[in-house]
Amino acid sequence: MKHIAIRRPVYVWELPVRLFHWINAFAIAVLFLTGMYIANPILVAPGEAVMHFIIGTMRYWHGIAAFIFTANMIYRAFWFWAGNEYAKIRFWKKVFWQDLINTIRYYLFMRAEHRGHLGHNALAQISYIVFIWIFGVVMIFTGFAMRVGTDPSGVGGMLFSWVIPFMHNENMVRMVHHVLAWAYVVFLLIHLYLVFRQDILDDDATVSSIISGYKYELPTTGQSEAVHSSDTQPALTKGD
Repeated sequence: MKHIAIRRPVYVWELPVRLFHWINAFAIAVLFLTGMYIANPILVAPGEAVMHFIIGTMRYWHGIAAFIFTANMIYRAFWFWAGNEYAKIRFWKKVFWQDLINTIRYYLFMRAEHRGHLGHNALAQISYIVFIWIFGVVMIFTGFAMRVGTDPSGVGGMLFSWVIPFMHNENMVRMVHHVLAWAYVVFLLIHLYLVFRQDILDDDATVSSIISGYKYELPTTGQSEAVHSSDTQPALTKGD
């Protein structure tokens, strides 16, 4: 534990990145819960529907959360350009794919060492590209397509009315939207496992950093990260 005395905090996650994370988490939670109820409205309220309007209320908050989720994604896309080096993803660099292979091998217990990261490692970055960005964009288009239908009038119609004809019918759009909603649950479980595992093994404040913005640079962690900027980086062993 000698490294505890000499490790230093580094400001990694800027406020816009942290806000994106928590707004996204809140929006996805609301979208999932209201979406599951819309798909399977289990409550049976007595009396006229106009007196309780449960499914309408669920659809209302589902729509509000969808607009928040979409605006938050646009805001984060801007911050890829405006943010610090840890806010960026440079998947076109050779070192990114080398780090991805090494990180996967480390998590599969095929190697005892792994490279230190102040920002996200390549595996985390690729999971965000797939689950947050690719799946997120598909969820936005399929979700708003079910809301506007095939009517091309208005801004929503111009942007999303082509989706249902493109995917042949609304049932297919609904199924894709529903399956990807459950994919977010899988992503959440993997995400929580990896961040707590990282925090415990490397003791680098991974969990608290998404609140404070600071992570600890360990003695064997480089001044810069190859997947973000340079191509050189030292390796960590378990518990370093």
